[in-house]
Amino acid sequence: MKPQVQRIRDLTIVRREGGRLLVIGCDSSASIGNKPMDAVQTPPAVAGYYAARVAVMEVLSVGAEILTVIDTLAVEKEPTGNEIIGGIHRLLQEAGLTAAHVNGSTEDNFVTCQTGIGITVIGEADETQLKLGCSQGGDCIVMLGEPLVGSAVLEQEASQCTLRQLQLLAGAPEVHDIHPVGSKGAGYEAGLLAELSGCSFQPVPGIEDKLQASGGPATAVIFAAEERRISDLQSRVGGKMEIIGYLQP
Repeated sequence: MKPQVQRIRDLTIVRREGGRLLVIGCDSSASIGNKPMDAVQTPPAVAGYYAARVAVMEVLSVGAEILTVIDTLAVEKEPTGNEIIGGIHRLLQEAGLTAAHVNGSTEDNFVTCQTGIGITVIGEADETQLKLGCSQGGDCIVMLGEPLVGSAVLEQEASQCTLRQLQLLAGAPEVHDIHPVGSKGAGYEAGLLAELSGCSFQPVPGIEDKLQASGGPATAVIFAAEERRISDLQSRVGGKMEIIGYLQP
């Protein structure tokens, strides 16, 4: 049987025989590093860490197990490329992965004056365990972490949702769906989560500004669960959780 390919959210889902799925996510980063023409000056290792974070969190959020991470770096291997790869390795160590999970390429034919990073993450999941469109009317939508962007990402690292916290959420059967918060904000992701589950999103009053704030490199996630489950999840997962709304059937 020919594999079925579907685009959902920022993920590509490849359905294969036996109910096994490939889950593929990707992200890119440009002009963030220590090259002369980079708009945001930061160590290459930091750029690599956060460039990989978004795609890794997208794949983990649906309950997939990561098979490999591919980096395509528009910089020379030494020293910049190796420093970026070091940042990627630091992120993957937090997820319990090793250097063997990483492959990629660098640009060694031409001198580069601006940093460019591409990341592709390939994971695998069982279709019956995929957290995608599983929420239901009456669920509350909770944000874990704070949406941060720019210098605030480095200054408020303790306020971010960690990879370990995301993995705990993904492994909790009472959590129905998880969406990392990107540049479009938590409100956009909550609306998309609701739509994929055949519901509508009703935000709690007075939270509009937080819903519109950019999550930058996925410093926050939202998830859906029954409200009575939240206190137990809080004690097991940790971090700052805040109810931002509810799903209406």
